[in-house]
Formats: sequence, structure tokens, C-alpha cells
Amino acid sequence: MNAVIVQVRPCSDAFYPSRYEPWSKWLTGKLGRAPEPLYDPLKFMVEEAHARGLEFHAWFNPYRAAMDVEKNGIDSASLAFKHPEWFVKYGNNKYFDPGLPQARKHVTNVILQVVNEYDIDAVHFDDYFYPYRIKDLDFPDSASYATYGKDFTDKADWRRDNVNQLIKKLSDSIHSVKPHVQLGISPFGVWRNQDKDPTGSATKAGQTCYDDLFADVRKWQKEKWIDYIVPQIYWTIGFEVANYKIIAEWWDKNDYDVPVYIGQATYRVNSNTKDERWKEPTQLPQQIRLNRSLKHIQGSAFFSSKSFIPNPLGFNDSLKTKIYRTISLPPTARKTKTTEARDYPLQFIATDEGTQLLWNESATNLNLHHRYVIYRFEKGNIKISDPSKIIATLPGRNNLSLQNFIDRTAKRGKKYVYVVTSLDSFNFESQPQTAFPVQVKKSYWKVFPPVSIN
Repeated sequence: MNAVIVQVRPCSDAFYPSRYEPWSKWLTGKLGRAPEPLYDPLKFMVEEAHARGLEFHAWFNPYRAAMDVEKNGIDSASLAFKHPEWFVKYGNNKYFDPGLPQARKHVTNVILQVVNEYDIDAVHFDDYFYPYRIKDLDFPDSASYATYGKDFTDKADWRRDNVNQLIKKLSDSIHSVKPHVQLGISPFGVWRNQDKDPTGSATKAGQTCYDDLFADVRKWQKEKWIDYIVPQIYWTIGFEVANYKIIAEWWDKNDYDVPVYIGQATYRVNSNTKDERWKEPTQLPQQIRLNRSLKHIQGSAFFSSKSFIPNPLGFNDSLKTKIYRTISLPPTARKTKTTEARDYPLQFIATDEGTQLLWNESATNLNLHHRYVIYRFEKGNIKISDPSKIIATLPGRNNLSLQNFIDRTAKRGKKYVYVVTSLDSFNFESQPQTAFPVQVKKSYWKVFPPVSIN
């Protein structure tokens, strides 16, 4: 695991001190009530994720404002109470009207505050744009369409343009402030069915991104407005209406040079669902193996974290012992940057805890290299392309030029060769030229001359 995606704005509220929206009731039990004692949960989560070598992707719901309003009403702390003209009721929920420029501006401001004030690695949206269709009930945006949709004869095209404007504005704004911060989308798994568009997938999904949620995610890929995409393929291999294999292969062929990670439905494993395939221990491992056979599928995201707690069908064990046996570095945030040649000459100190490695980082680079990667080799060629040789990743200590790591698994009497590399804020890894051998004796460490890396 190298990233966590954490919801910080589920319903026009905040898991952090927002200048624009109230504290979330899912945090404190009441909308607008601050934590007691007061602290910043988002700051805490970002720091703790980074300390564990994880990226932190801040997950926002862009348009949802209030849920189950017939039962709960609208809280006076809610933005829907203070600016009712920005919202519409659809079903039993309140939503921003995506067709209103002031709604798009507000959502953009909310997200940019977080980008500016927190050390997040990505802004993340899931599949909720325009809400999923309710049978025989149209989304009530006729007034905004009459005012702002004059250039569109088709309301569906206008709706898609509204979402396009938000995504483009966010992309431009985020990357102008912090170029390394990614904008990622986790859309509904089916872009379009083939019966609606010959370039769509051979599926029969009841709703799709393009036609029902008005999210033209393929355009966002083509325009490079987004930095990664995580299609939610929450079905099994062999499911007739939406076959995982068919959909994964479709996304592999439609990546448009934007990283694709598949959203895996761990919450459905061994669940009470009509599809009995979810009760097969091999289903999810098979999906991951299929992903790895596809050239442009670069990984997986698992929904949700709590579904791992019961270890359904022993899936956690399969992940650890068969699928993810080695440390994985996070993918690069851009493809245009180049790596740099850099060596970190190592010093070794014998400690009761193990072999301590020390290296210096120049003052000018302290804020550039935000993580270090420790490799350990025992014999054979020194290849940093081999992830099985990574023994640790750790955050850089930005206020100290002297960095250190203790290898607690080094065995006495064995000779090791160590290499340290750095990752910048885009996750580009430095390219070392030199490795540093050492032999662990009973009471001391024998250091050998550095060796060149071929």
C-alpha cells in the first residue's frame, strides 16, 4: 500500500477548519460542532500518512449538500440553509446545481483552501457528479438551463459542460499553485454502453458516466485535465451485464496516457449479494492478476478500508503472501519530469538496535526530496529496478541535513550492499551511481570501498 484516499468533505462540510463550510456531523455528531478538544483532523491524518510512507489523497464530494432532508430537515449550519438559491432537491437529498457559476466557484474555493494549506498529494473525486438517476424523475435544473444554457440545444450536453468546466478549472488552479498535487477521479466503472456509442464497452449497465452522471471522463483523460483515473469495476469476472474482464480491458485500451488504477470492490467479498462469485476466494485475486496482464493498468484501489478488518475469505492473507510481497514506490505524478543522478555516501554505526545508516542531504535539497528509499543487496547485480530489495522508505527530515535509518534485520556475519535514493515531490527517483558495502561482524561493522552500479 502506498496511498490512502480519505473523505474530508462528504456533504458540503469539513473534516478540517474550513473558511467556507461547517464542521462535519460525521466527525463530531452535529453539523457545525468543532472537535473537543479542538484539533485539525486533516493535518493529523496527512502527517501520520506521510510518516508511514503513504500518500494522502483528500477525497471531496463536489455537489452533495444535505441528505434525507424530509426526515432530517436542513440544519441552520448548512450551506443549503444559508444559500438556498444555489441548491436543488432531487429525491430526498439537496445538491448544488452544477449549472450555476457561483456553485462551481464555491466548490473550487473549498478545494483550493485545502490545496494551499495542507501537504496533500492529491485531490480526489469519486463517481458522484450529477446524482444517479431516479426513475421518472428529472434533475430540476430548468431554471439554470434557461439562464445559462442558451448555447446548448441538448440539455445533456450542457450538463456535461458544467462538469467539464469544474474539472478544468480545478486542474488549472491546482497545478498552478502546486504542480505536484494530482487531480484524480474514481468514476462509475462504465463510461458508455456499446449500444449507445460504438466506442463504449460491451456492457449493459443500467446507468453510465456519460449518459446519466454527465461525467465525460474520457474527455478529461484526452485533455489531460486529470492525473489519474480509478474506474470502479465493482462486478465479477463473468457477470453478464457488466463483466469485470470486459470493462478492465476497455479501460486498458482507453487510457489516453493517463494512469489507470482499478477500483476493487473488497466490500463485496463474501457479502450477501446475488452474484455468488463474490463468495469465491479466488475472485478478487483473479481480478488483480488480470489487471497485471494489461499494459496500461497500473494498480488497484480498494474500497473500503473497513472491509479488510474481517479478512474476508482470507483475502488479506492472499494480498500479503502472494500478491503484494514487496514494497511498492508510489507512481510518478507527471511524465514530463526527468530523474537526476545522485549519490548518498553512507556512514555506518554499530548500535544495539542494528546497523545505522547515515547520509547527508544538501541544504538546498532538503525541501526537494521528501522521501528516501533504502535498498539492501546480498549478492548478484545491484539493480534498483528490483523492488524486492527495498527494505524501507522513510520521510525526509526537512529541518535536518543529516538523515538516518536503522536496519534492524541485518544479520551478523553477513555482507550487505546498501543504496539510498530519494524521491522528489513528483515521486521521481534519483539515479544512484554508487553502492556501499558493509559486513556485520560480531562486535563491529567492516566497511568496504564503494562500488559502481552498472
